[in-house]
Amino acid sequence: MKFFIIFNLMFLYQVEAQYKTVGTKTRYPASSDNLVQSNSSQQQYDYEQTDSTHNGEHFFELHTYDSRLSNQSQQVPTKAPLILDATANFINKTRSSMAAGVCYKEVATASLVRHHQNVIPAGNGSTPELSKIQVCCAGYERNPHILTRCDPVCPDDCPNGICTAPNICVCMPGHVRNERGKCITTCPLGCGNGYCNSDNECGCKRGYTLEPQEKKYCIPQCEPACVAGNCVAPNKCECKEGFRLAVSGACEPDCDRCENGICTAPGVCTCNSGYIRTIDMCEPVCDQTCENGVCVAPNKCACQPEFKISAENPFKCLPHCDLPCLNGFCVAHNKCICNPGYVPDENVRNMCIAHCHQGCPNGYCTAPNLCICKPGFIKTGIKGRQACTAV
Repeated sequence: MKFFIIFNLMFLYQVEAQYKTVGTKTRYPASSDNLVQSNSSQQQYDYEQTDSTHNGEHFFELHTYDSRLSNQSQQVPTKAPLILDATANFINKTRSSMAAGVCYKEVATASLVRHHQNVIPAGNGSTPELSKIQVCCAGYERNPHILTRCDPVCPDDCPNGICTAPNICVCMPGHVRNERGKCITTCPLGCGNGYCNSDNECGCKRGYTLEPQEKKYCIPQCEPACVAGNCVAPNKCECKEGFRLAVSGACEPDCDRCENGICTAPGVCTCNSGYIRTIDMCEPVCDQTCENGVCVAPNKCACQPEFKISAENPFKCLPHCDLPCLNGFCVAHNKCICNPGYVPDENVRNMCIAHCHQGCPNGYCTAPNLCICKPGFIKTGIKGRQACTAV
């Protein structure tokens, strides 16, 4: 008698399970080799509604029963027909066509045996040591009320609609998907950003216009139009990734650094004329190398400190002396080098004086190796050895 009761309970459970899953199909991802389809000719497993884990993953705990029981004829009890409205019919039809979201995976049979059992039965996997278990496919999660059922996941829970597959939302009757992918009411229930008129058509509020395709809700207007962006409110643009809002209110490409250039596309900087692109900036180009300076603009040099640009060569920077070098030239900041035949003056640092290598007694050295005698003295001697002697 006890066996007969258990048999009938299992029979009713299978009948109910088959009745509930009419019209559904199980999704078997083809991209994964370890997710396999169940084989009806093999030993079958019935899944209890308990929360079990295997290596940290939830699955449906199973126990075996004879597959011959499931082959017996089963009668679905006849129920009184229900009168459903359009919304209920839509919900039933939509859910009946949804994939079950259940996948199959092979695990060690020993990991599925209860602790009080001493004998490990042969599994129904590819080898006797393995058994196939049901797990929720990617993008699905276990139904908290029916543990043998997996529901698709939509990130915003699909308000005013039904989540029929991962990230796919089907709107309820009386609703329509707007330009942002949300299900909003439409006439006669309502009209997004507008109102339903006497003809059950949408009339738009100020700053909005009728959506051109569905014509069942109103969308905001932006003038000028939002190029590379979305008009989210009257005359308000929300720029796409890679673009930023300009002062004019339009969306323009965004570049991290684009000095001396124009950002022509997201992350793409086109340099102005006279500039060339380096690793992360546009640098000016000079036809010649800037001597003692740097190129700061096309064919324009800026000198290093204590240098000044040459009047004869715009690409050459000369050292700068605060006072001009007399009979010499400036080689560094306030440092003079004397011309040939001249020596630095010991009293005036920027002056070079003529040098006579034999000296100039009783006279003045006015030029390299050239003496001018003092009054009362005249030059005597041969050329190159002249001296100033008293008259």
